[in-house]
Amino acid sequence: MNTVKTKILEETFNQSFDLDRFKRFVLEFFNEPEMFPYKRSIGIWKEYSEHVAAYYKIGTYKDVDENNLLILAVEIKKDKSVERARTMQRNFISKILDQNDYEAAIVAFYSPNETNWRLSFVRLDYTFSEKGLELDLTPARRYSYLVGKGEPSHTAKAQLLPIFENDQDNPTLDEIEEAFSVEKVTKEFFEQYKEKYLQLKEYLEQDQAFINETKKLGLEVPKFAEQFSKKLLGQLAFLYFIQKKGWLGVRILPENHTLLESEYQKIYYENDDIHRNILERVFKKVGTGKRKISSIELFNLTDHEAELFSDCFVGTKFDQPWGSGERKFISRIFNHCINKTNKNFFDEYLQPLFYEALNKKRKNHYFNKFNCKIPFLNGGLFEPLEGYHWRDVKFSIPNSLFSNENEKGREADGIIDIFERYNFTMNEDEPLEKEVAVDPEMLGKIFENLLDVTDRKSKGAFYTPREIVHYMCQESLINFLVNEVDVPYEDMKEFILYGELIRDTDSRSGVGYTKKYTIKPSILKNIVKIDKALENIKVADPAVGSGAFPLGMLSEIVKARNNITDYLVRVDKEGKLGRTIGEKTIRKNRSPYKLKRDTIKNSIFAVDIEPSAVDIAKLRLWLSVIVDQEINEETPEPRPLPNLDMNIMVGDSLVDEYEGIKLFDESILKRKKAILKESSGIEDYTQQLSFLIDYSEEMLNEMFKLQDRYFDEINEERKNELKERIDKLRDDLIEYKLSQDDNQTGLKKYDELKKKKQKPYLLWYLEFAKVFQENGGFDVIIGNPPYIGFHKVPNKEYFKQKYFSANGKYDFYVLFIERGIKLLKENGILSYICPSYFYKRDYGKNIRKLVLNETKLNYICDFKDFQIFDSALTYTCIFSLEKNSANKDHKVRIIEQELYGSEHIIRQDSLKEPVWSLEKDNYREILEKITSKCNYKLGDITKSISQGIVTGNNDVFILDKNFILENNINFNFLVEVYKGKDIRNGELIENDNYLFYPYLVDKKGKNILISESEIKGKNPNLYEYLLSKKDLLLSRGYFVKSNKQWYELWNPRKRTHFENRKFVFSEVNDHNDFVLVDECFYTDSACGMEIKDEFKKFESFLLKYLNSTIITSIYRKISVPKANGYLIYKNAFLKDLPIILLDDFANINFDLIDIDDFLGDIFKLNEQEKTILLEEGTKND
Repeated sequence: MNTVKTKILEETFNQSFDLDRFKRFVLEFFNEPEMFPYKRSIGIWKEYSEHVAAYYKIGTYKDVDENNLLILAVEIKKDKSVERARTMQRNFISKILDQNDYEAAIVAFYSPNETNWRLSFVRLDYTFSEKGLELDLTPARRYSYLVGKGEPSHTAKAQLLPIFENDQDNPTLDEIEEAFSVEKVTKEFFEQYKEKYLQLKEYLEQDQAFINETKKLGLEVPKFAEQFSKKLLGQLAFLYFIQKKGWLGVRILPENHTLLESEYQKIYYENDDIHRNILERVFKKVGTGKRKISSIELFNLTDHEAELFSDCFVGTKFDQPWGSGERKFISRIFNHCINKTNKNFFDEYLQPLFYEALNKKRKNHYFNKFNCKIPFLNGGLFEPLEGYHWRDVKFSIPNSLFSNENEKGREADGIIDIFERYNFTMNEDEPLEKEVAVDPEMLGKIFENLLDVTDRKSKGAFYTPREIVHYMCQESLINFLVNEVDVPYEDMKEFILYGELIRDTDSRSGVGYTKKYTIKPSILKNIVKIDKALENIKVADPAVGSGAFPLGMLSEIVKARNNITDYLVRVDKEGKLGRTIGEKTIRKNRSPYKLKRDTIKNSIFAVDIEPSAVDIAKLRLWLSVIVDQEINEETPEPRPLPNLDMNIMVGDSLVDEYEGIKLFDESILKRKKAILKESSGIEDYTQQLSFLIDYSEEMLNEMFKLQDRYFDEINEERKNELKERIDKLRDDLIEYKLSQDDNQTGLKKYDELKKKKQKPYLLWYLEFAKVFQENGGFDVIIGNPPYIGFHKVPNKEYFKQKYFSANGKYDFYVLFIERGIKLLKENGILSYICPSYFYKRDYGKNIRKLVLNETKLNYICDFKDFQIFDSALTYTCIFSLEKNSANKDHKVRIIEQELYGSEHIIRQDSLKEPVWSLEKDNYREILEKITSKCNYKLGDITKSISQGIVTGNNDVFILDKNFILENNINFNFLVEVYKGKDIRNGELIENDNYLFYPYLVDKKGKNILISESEIKGKNPNLYEYLLSKKDLLLSRGYFVKSNKQWYELWNPRKRTHFENRKFVFSEVNDHNDFVLVDECFYTDSACGMEIKDEFKKFESFLLKYLNSTIITSIYRKISVPKANGYLIYKNAFLKDLPIILLDDFANINFDLIDIDDFLGDIFKLNEQEKTILLEEGTKND
């Protein structure tokens, strides 16, 4: 490491902005920039003059690709902090770049009154103009590091240092952009976070106090340790965001705890005797003319006395505003703990902070134990998990788990040490604005990755990349609004995707005077209807994970409504809203904070079976609310967080009954909806409703009112009371339904179930009854449902009985597709990311039928072999559908891997069994042409298509010939064996591998196991070798549960299968490669296929046919792609391969014929069709 260069970076990033330091940084970073003399430009365009005071052109740079880059320093107006006005800053740079013909810029944004500043890389994004948008400037993407005095700069230094140290090569724009990548930060932070989580969990699992408390609560120690560790880390991370806003450690008393006697006397005589008594107790005379707070007396004040004490300082010069708190509050109280006390940080500092300071409403927000203001946050985040008795137990989590800086110095890796290295930003990631820091979205990704982490080898869960989340949320919103408001799809798409740019263009252009609107007329005409639809939308994620999709939908809804605000102001001025409301009132009622809070309350719902996931989703929603909460005259203090328990719930989305008993009948909700539709008057409606649904309707209405109140309730007693009343009404409704059914068994079982904390089901129609009663279902179901493979699906038979889609060896996600469709209202939108297997494999047959019969597909994007998830090999797609039967001509958009790239259209009625073909019409026509001329499928002419031998441990059972000879092992019970890699280019590649195969064949063709004694007698050295591996073989877990002998193979298949003539082939290959053999043993990486006797005369033709380029091309559309263009060769796909067999083929010598030319003639393909197939079949060559 170059120490000189490192020092320059540290001096630049660890201090307030300085032009000379920045210039030195630029010279070292770019190697050969052209530098300008300092010139302060103050001629700022009018639209940016409120935000920008001046700017300096520092220099220019041209990379090897001839891209021009401008280097700037921009001074932000003194009353504007660096954290604000992101859009205006970005657009200001965009305009400079546009007018001076530069592609990108490195910019320092600073404010003279701020100690921090922002280093940004800004690059123009020309894709918007390619989409036909008429904007008055080219949009730009910005990536930023927040640096400066007191700001963690670990990430900025680490990622920029490689370019900084490289004196030989000048960086390209792409390399600079990569140095501002947030993905590197995510991976590094996750690994460190995961390690701390595991250390914390492992400690708690061994701590006797924790074990005892867990047992008292009736919980399992590993599960509670997992939940506790995740929540504790989440709470700490949340506080790092909160302290970034300056909400922790806000002073209300003198900074050094000392008052001049004159100051004390003034405060003393302004208060009554009760307050004076407390002042006298706490302030002690020190020296001449001074009084100082007694820490002991202060600490011993009761809550009420602390409130009275703080009263004395409210409104004085010592009472500091919210936002002025300590940016390093957590590390400061930790340092106080270890340097000035012998206390345990968790027991004596964090627990009081969590469960008293942050969780209880106090007058003036004053918390005497820390002698500062701490906001009351509400919401449940800082309630003791499962109500554990935190005052009575001491878990004594080691202080070193939080920080070990005293022992490790710069290499310290405690939780606080790690958090202190990173910048935490409240700004959520947006397509055009990316902060290279830990933001709420990144935290969500880390939390979700933790869901499946059980040890240090675990890679984590499937977290949907943010670009895909953006796309799915935007498309869902577009399609919803098109249905609700009847606006052209393209117009709505433009508004949702580029609304901010359109709004800003209209705002800057003096619309209505000199320029027409950029916004489409169809949108402007329906702007009020669009806003109303967005206000009332109902969105649900049935497997919420860390909340990526609810947060994405929330962001898109609020962003769209924010963009609408400007147009509502203009429409109001034109008198088109009826009575004139006024701009001030409109903007006050539509602040980003209010829009976001209202949207969460009315529109965002989610479920997950994992309590940890629900906790994470709530935490992210709370962070999202706090992001937009401004402290001002109208809101002088932080507002408590909402209670999200009625919106985000723990439960099994797929199960709505208990031990076969239906607990709630949604027909009550449907009957009311039908009556509402049919009744002509209030009396008629009331009579019918009373007759049909008795007093259950009263209970429902009461529950709705209580749920509404619960969301905003901040009083702990009233909140608990509301929750108990809601729970009681829920129980009453279930018991009422069971009583109506005269189900005494059900009533008895439910009475027992009520005592359990977590229920093994989720009653969608009861928990979200208001959505179904008033809306008929959800407008949007969106998410990333779990996919775990058939063997891990629990309660397989239950699901087969309850779900039409539970067909064959199904996976969980197909059940979520069916459940999602059922939960939608008519014309509702479902959007999922999931494996693409459901439209390619046998088990997807029923869900394919359901989708085609009951819905209209909007789009499908098959990512093929491109891996979306870092932690798992999965072949993924995203798709969207509308709950509404498709008409004959309904068109489906097929997106070709690039989300905003090329796409083509197919008709929904062209999607047919056995697999859906998503190909363009011309390719599909070729496939249909070939299929129509084929008289068989491969499955029709084969006895079997099966995988090879599964040993359970190839390393033990497959022996190399040299090993055999060196150890004097004879060849009894050994057979030559081939793996998939040994089958190449139409032949078996000879090898020296032998398989231990201890089986003979009886008269009926069944395998007979050779006895242990016979093996020992006929091949003693082989037996001794196997005996030495016995423990290893017994460690095959599944063997313990079987009746097999310790030396057996797990699945030897029938010996006769390998001794008969057959085709063999590798299970994975990038092209068709079949070999015809008389006898061959092979492992599970290869497969075999035996032809039925009546078709054996065609074996010579079939060998050529199967290996042809044309049939390889056909098979590509049947099989599932693997990475790098490889294909899976299994019975599930091969059986459907179309085959043409004519009697003449048996008599033709195909060695003398070009098989592709022959097939072209047989299938009557023209040259263009043949070329298409040949190119597809050889694309991996």
